[in-house]
Amino acid sequence: MGNLMLKLKRFLGNKNTITILCVVAGVAVLLIGYNYRVNQAVQPVNVPYALKRMEPKSKVEADNVGTIKVSGAFVEQTEDLITSKQYILNNEWYVNYDTVIPEGGLFYKTQLVLKEDIPDTAFDDIDEGATIFSLSVDSHSTYGNSIMPGNFIDLYLKATDENGKVIFGKFIESIKVLSVRDSSGNDVFADSQVVRNSGELLFAVKDDLFMLLSEASFVGGIDIVPVPRNAAYRNEGDTENGTQVSKQELVDYILEKVSELSDDIDVSTAVTGDNISQTPNAPTGN
Repeated sequence: MGNLMLKLKRFLGNKNTITILCVVAGVAVLLIGYNYRVNQAVQPVNVPYALKRMEPKSKVEADNVGTIKVSGAFVEQTEDLITSKQYILNNEWYVNYDTVIPEGGLFYKTQLVLKEDIPDTAFDDIDEGATIFSLSVDSHSTYGNSIMPGNFIDLYLKATDENGKVIFGKFIESIKVLSVRDSSGNDVFADSQVVRNSGELLFAVKDDLFMLLSEASFVGGIDIVPVPRNAAYRNEGDTENGTQVSKQELVDYILEKVSELSDDIDVSTAVTGDNISQTPNAPTGN
């Protein structure tokens, strides 16, 4: 036994032996790592997929989500791919407003949004004291349908005064677009496979701005023109000042052409459905 241990020590103490062992160990590590990577690449992975076509803004139902095996290499190279069925089922996901998921299609994170993030559902959560205003537009005035939900834009006013001179200036700045509809009320960006032209832009504005915009739209000869700006402005608007009137002269021009109604109501003289028959001159029906 002692001779065996002595021979082993001499064997391990030989520099050539150590070199050979290190080379063998290095090769073994490389082979193991290579085999692991190969197996990982060819090993199929279960990922969720759509059992049927899903339209924009539709809810992703549990019975419409199956699983399918795809190569591990594909999964590894696709960062946005959703690889867990539970990731979908644990939240109430909706298909994004500009996306269609085809039958058999895989799920990607950019395709799914929560309900509150769908542009149209923003109508349910508008601020207190705000009202939806619809501005009539066309594909030309929206710069070839380039104004999209979520964009911040400015509104300019164009008119001609009594002397025939053109009036043009920034009317309202930093106003957020909630939705873009066509002339039939369909969401212009709801389906990337269907080409629709912009017919109206929808905003949520404070009541005083709603009245001002409505009055401007009712006055003949006044046009409200949407004007987009750079990418930073489209995404954030005027974060310091927010939505506001830009020129008081334009407001005065509008107010000169409309009559203001009084908000005061004299309840004591109001005629209601309960006292019509008691009015002296009311017809009796005979």
